[in-house]
Amino acid sequence: MVCNMQKMLSLLNHRDFVLSLSVITGLILGDSSSFLAEISMYILMVAMIVSTINFSFRSWKNPSNLIKPLAGSFLLSYILYGFITLVLAWLLFYNSDQTALWIGFVIIVAAPPGPAVVPFSAMLNGSSNYSTTGLFGLYLLAMILTPAILFIFIGTSLISPAMIFGIMVQLIIIPVFLSRFLRHPKILPHAQKTSGTLIKWLFFLIITPIVGMNRSVFFDEPYILLITALVFFVNMFLLAIIYNTVMVKVFPKKALIISSTFMMTIKSAAFGAVVSFRFFEEDPVVAVPAAVLSIFIILFTIFYSQFVKHKLNKILGKK
Repeated sequence: MVCNMQKMLSLLNHRDFVLSLSVITGLILGDSSSFLAEISMYILMVAMIVSTINFSFRSWKNPSNLIKPLAGSFLLSYILYGFITLVLAWLLFYNSDQTALWIGFVIIVAAPPGPAVVPFSAMLNGSSNYSTTGLFGLYLLAMILTPAILFIFIGTSLISPAMIFGIMVQLIIIPVFLSRFLRHPKILPHAQKTSGTLIKWLFFLIITPIVGMNRSVFFDEPYILLITALVFFVNMFLLAIIYNTVMVKVFPKKALIISSTFMMTIKSAAFGAVVSFRFFEEDPVVAVPAAVLSIFIILFTIFYSQFVKHKLNKILGKK
């Protein structure tokens, strides 16, 4: 009986179940979930505090532990992923009557990688140094990169760089600073035990209003949903397959391939949602890419875990 209860609780707390439940809940609640959108900034701040407790700046004392992962992550997440996404979005949306979707994709490109990069990489035995250093290095660089990208492709008439910088301070600098207190030797072990569960349910609270406020798009405008999904299919699934195929031939280190693949394909849907809610409250279609991305992150994680198991492990071994 106890064993069955533990299995049930484990299932209910599983990452894929929680994320899938957020999508279902959003579709059920619809616009009633808008109250969560209003506090999404603060929810994400708490999620970032919890997500950064395992990061230590001491790992950056050795320059090689910083420069290589950071440079590689920048090229993959902002240059490669960003170029492919913007080209596809420009071809599909820029000169159409769906410019709101173009703006939504620019916000996704400007976003830092998703915090899920670290636990997803660890789950598949990726490189912890690459994923943590790349992630938090890019979060700091995003203080400059994100306002610059939004300014170049959207302009100050729609989004103020100064306000974006303020959001970045709230979502990066303040959480990283506050997370240092949780690294106290007496607190850290307890924080680490609950961090995974807390992060999953905080993201549940973020994804629910993303989907809910766009319920009409999901049900009434399948074409918009389909072409938005097409972009993420290309820049996540197809890009990952091509990248892994090349990497096993030119740089066959499985742990690095796994971590860099997640770094390349997973952007912060939560950040995209927060920016969309903050600056485009009257046009929820802007948040559609963030909503679809949140779903695709679930699908991609399931797909890539099977790809590693059945393809990458056979080529490079299980270790």
